[in-house]
Amino acid sequence: MDKAYWEGVWRNDDLGFHQPQVNRHLQRFWQRLELIPNSRIFVPLCGKSLDMDWLLSEGHEVIGADIAEKAQQQFLVTHQEPIRYNEEEKLKLAWQGRLLFIAGDILHMEPEMLRSVDAVYDRAALIALPRAVRQNYALFLAHCLKPGAKMLLITRQAPEEPLLPPFNVSAAEVDELYGANFRIEHLLREERQDGVIEEAFLLKRKAPAGMGRLPIEAGESQTVN
Repeated sequence: MDKAYWEGVWRNDDLGFHQPQVNRHLQRFWQRLELIPNSRIFVPLCGKSLDMDWLLSEGHEVIGADIAEKAQQQFLVTHQEPIRYNEEEKLKLAWQGRLLFIAGDILHMEPEMLRSVDAVYDRAALIALPRAVRQNYALFLAHCLKPGAKMLLITRQAPEEPLLPPFNVSAAEVDELYGANFRIEHLLREERQDGVIEEAFLLKRKAPAGMGRLPIEAGESQTVN
């Protein structure tokens, strides 16, 4: 992931991707995941999203992760609970109540950090990654998640391919990236007034997460069994 780019985005306060309210697709479809209270939710490339507060209010534990340390700082400062920090190689971990916020490249996380995750909420991660990186990210999740773990994935497609994030991700690409390792249910396809198409998917991990090698080069692929 391009750490310098995202640090620049946060340094310049260029946060057009930040939503000032809880995502409506999250509120509409979350119950479809059929999670019990105290489930552990992973929110990759979370920024300072209010969606994490909503998930916490639903009685869950949340693991948020963002490559920009400033995202971690700006989210935590809005809450009154004490913060406990720990630094690991390439990662800065911060615990606050029922939240663990990890600053660093999520692809540098050890798989064991996510073994206990029950569900993933991805509104901003997949669409933030260039196409060459999306395959590694999808395999990383398959590598980490336990069988039966679920994911609510939200994607978008603008009328023209953006040069910068958020990028276009089609339903066909979702199937290409995740179909080998997840069952996929297409929940929504909706066109906004500005012509952007938003889609929502419910994914469920098919098989036990393996310990196979992650692909290094763009174009390399692997099924995790």
